[in-house]
Amino acid sequence: MINNESIAIFLAARSGSKRLPNKHFYNLTPRYSVIDICIKRLQKSKMVNKIFLCTTKKKEDDKFKSVCENHNINLFRGNENNVLKRFIDCAKENSITNIIRITADCPLVDPDIIDKCLLIHLKRKLDYTSNILKLTYPDGLDVEVVKLDALVKSLKLKKKDLHNCEHVTSFIRISKLFRKYNYTSLKNFSNRRWTLDNKNDLIFLKKVFEHFDPDINFSWKKLLNAEKNFKFLKNIEKRTK
Repeated sequence: MINNESIAIFLAARSGSKRLPNKHFYNLTPRYSVIDICIKRLQKSKMVNKIFLCTTKKKEDDKFKSVCENHNINLFRGNENNVLKRFIDCAKENSITNIIRITADCPLVDPDIIDKCLLIHLKRKLDYTSNILKLTYPDGLDVEVVKLDALVKSLKLKKKDLHNCEHVTSFIRISKLFRKYNYTSLKNFSNRRWTLDNKNDLIFLKKVFEHFDPDINFSWKKLLNAEKNFKFLKNIEKRTK
């Protein structure tokens, strides 16, 4: 593990999903909810030991306080609509210079992919490293590593761009002002849908975790292998950026 207090995972979560309200609190196993599993998998990272759950100041998001206490991670509450500013404020307040951005609707997030992206990011001294500039991984395994300086620069240049403020890295991804790298899979699996956004996603993810129960830390490759014998574990949907 890197002994560097300036590196952290920022886990973005809020209760106000329009398609599936409170989606982070649905149980995927008898013991664990979506947010529980997401955090437990993140804690398997060998290179990062600091996690901030970044949510809003709205009363409906008070429930994330107990989540953080249960998992012994940090809670940060900031701007509701400007997620980019929320991340910058959290980083500055806690002296974080390199941020791993993960969304809490991805309970299959893989710590090995996080570690590999972070290692590349630090070795090459990049502004932005991810596996989404060219899609080859399943939807739900997205990892973005970004320098605080890059986020600050993007907010300064695109302060009135509501899309960039909501989606955090959209300007960085298209701009030539930043040093970037894309971590790709040898084979393209980007047509797999492993994220949680609606009821069908929830049904699929429950089947996945029921199949592997009680193991909640199985690798993404193990799920791919299981697809060969169990068709209900294969969730295909064409993905676009």
